[in-house]
Amino acid sequence: MNHSDKIAADKTSLGFEFQDLVYIEKLIELRPGQKLGLELHDDIHVETAAEDGSIDDLLLIQVKHSVNEGNITDRDIDLWKTLHNWIKLIPDLPRHRKLTLQLYTNKNLNNQTFVSLLKASRQNIQKILDHIRQTEKDISSAESKKKPDDSPNPLAAYVKSVSQASDQDLTLIFSCFEFHSDSSAVIARLSAALRQLAVPTTRLEDTRKHVIGAFKESKFSKIVQGQKVVISFDDFRTKMGFDRIIRSARAEPADFDRFIEIYYNYQRPDKLSFSNSRFYEQLKDIGIGEEEIVTRGVEMMLAEKFMESLKDSGSFTASENSILENKAVSEWETLHNHLHRRTQEDDEPTHRIASQDCYDKTMLTSLKAGDIELPRNLICGKFIKLSDLPRIGWRKNWQSKFKK
Repeated sequence: MNHSDKIAADKTSLGFEFQDLVYIEKLIELRPGQKLGLELHDDIHVETAAEDGSIDDLLLIQVKHSVNEGNITDRDIDLWKTLHNWIKLIPDLPRHRKLTLQLYTNKNLNNQTFVSLLKASRQNIQKILDHIRQTEKDISSAESKKKPDDSPNPLAAYVKSVSQASDQDLTLIFSCFEFHSDSSAVIARLSAALRQLAVPTTRLEDTRKHVIGAFKESKFSKIVQGQKVVISFDDFRTKMGFDRIIRSARAEPADFDRFIEIYYNYQRPDKLSFSNSRFYEQLKDIGIGEEEIVTRGVEMMLAEKFMESLKDSGSFTASENSILENKAVSEWETLHNHLHRRTQEDDEPTHRIASQDCYDKTMLTSLKAGDIELPRNLICGKFIKLSDLPRIGWRKNWQSKFKK
């Protein structure tokens, strides 16, 4: 393969990538009762079902991508090739009530005669037919004057095919024809579509990549299994997880650092006691002072209220909270086993020192929610809550003494 061939291959690959992105754009626009197909009836097609299950509307989309965007001209080969393809496709289409044929291009539309007529094709059908036949005559005349060694005009075969179609077939095509010209980047359009679904601007890039990845995986799976790439509204929203992706994107990430402000702005009452709590009994048992116990109680109380507020706002789910607490228990368990490995329960002074060490080291343990490290006071509040349940303890024999 020479250098020119490599460039052509790259352009072809880019065209397929553009087609996939347009398909994803159409997926986001899908309504209940619609299905979206890829390279089945056309590059892309949209079926809208009637109440009886038949096809009410059928939209065929030819996707044409140009590296050098430029303009669609009267003799644009993509335009004539598209018309040629539709003439061949229409007889084999499934039964439908309404048909729309859309040329989707990243080129601009100029003001030449043929393009101008096509912008309002339904009102200009006879003029369009006349222009097609005249264009065929002009190209045929120019081809007949060429020398035998001259290269043929690549447009000639498509123009001839379109010109030879019946007036009835051409009238059908141009009564259904629409241009969709949009030179804006398809990536930007995907982001705009997601933004309209209330995805925060800070989450647009990650959400867009997530949606593209979900489609690519689904497409690959279908092709490997020999299935046609046809995705319904429900498939996209549920099986491909689009609804879940959007819900996750709308939930702003939990701002755990806000707990620091909450904790230090808390006005502690003059008399505050947690003496009826299990965590109080556990700490008192190993010799922790009253003032420190109250501090730990405040951390626990505020931590629980804070975590509830995160759940209410949707930024931290009950499931995520459960995972966090299980991670905390795992961290404590490692420390507890290590520090009490040689502890003798009948040697109370040594046992108490090991228990205090277990408590101190647990309070200094780091915890993360995902990739976010939690503030120290919030971590302490979490561990104290677990000791209050109790799921953890400080003595070697904490379960037999406090888990009743």
